[in-house]
Amino acid sequence: MPSHHRLVCILSPSLSLLLFFFFFLSVIFHGVHSAFSNICDPVSSPSSCGDISIEYPFWTVSDAPVHCGYPGFGLDCPHGSESPILKLTGDAYFVTDINYDNGTLTLVDETFTLVDIDVDHQQCPRARHNLTIGSLPLDYNHADVNLTFFFNCSAPPRVPIPDVRAIDCLGSGYNRSYVSVIMSQEEAAGTRKAWGCEEVVVAAVKRTEVTAANVVDEFARAMSEGFVLGWAAAKECDACEHSGGRCAFNRTEHVQCYCKDGSIHADASPCEGKDERGSRLFIFCISFENDFYNLFSNRHDCVSQCLSLLGCVVVI
Repeated sequence: MPSHHRLVCILSPSLSLLLFFFFFLSVIFHGVHSAFSNICDPVSSPSSCGDISIEYPFWTVSDAPVHCGYPGFGLDCPHGSESPILKLTGDAYFVTDINYDNGTLTLVDETFTLVDIDVDHQQCPRARHNLTIGSLPLDYNHADVNLTFFFNCSAPPRVPIPDVRAIDCLGSGYNRSYVSVIMSQEEAAGTRKAWGCEEVVVAAVKRTEVTAANVVDEFARAMSEGFVLGWAAAKECDACEHSGGRCAFNRTEHVQCYCKDGSIHADASPCEGKDERGSRLFIFCISFENDFYNLFSNRHDCVSQCLSLLGCVVVI
């Protein structure tokens, strides 16, 4: 059976003042709290763009002072857009699928699917830039394969090269353009120099969408289907997330840790336990009779001490 407690108090005017200070200080030292449900709550914070749900660690680009998620993971949703847009070092990509079941986009790993806006649904797309991830916690996935494009080559080979195919629709005058499914960076650098190519661009596509033998016929559709990137926990968010919290950052990209109890750790330090209430709380118990201050780290001891000073007795 649950125990029942009754609190009996006999207060003098001076002890009433003590009681006021007790509750006042308990509020002061209880820490700073946020409207967790409005910023990082998994139920109320998700938004959507077209058919794509935008959830942690992604966030919707806005002028809000704080965003819940990873820096660089902001998704823009222009009016009427069917897919959100992610910008990586200035280049824009449609995000066509996110699967949050395992913290992932599209596959069982932590992944998401991107389509380069510059080549989306073009009959003869011209890849214009390599993917630059920078310091973001992103990486290619095993579902991807690289297409290496050689553009405007002035001295193409006289004999066909295995696994390298000419792209007639991307030719310019006497110059030719080529694509290869299997080629290392070192081989690509040597080929560019030998063939006098103006530019080499590497574009990732899903491995299931292209074959080496039919790459010329398949690369346009493959590029419109996009490629897969994986994400890992941001280094600065790892401790926070392992403690049950979620990362957020302000306009200067200063990372904070939002905890389930509503508290904010401005230094991104981890939440303390499942519920921080009480674990980080220090309450000052003030004794006017003895004219000294006692600091307790245990709330139960502190309450017992103060109740005894107030003339209160807990009856079980």
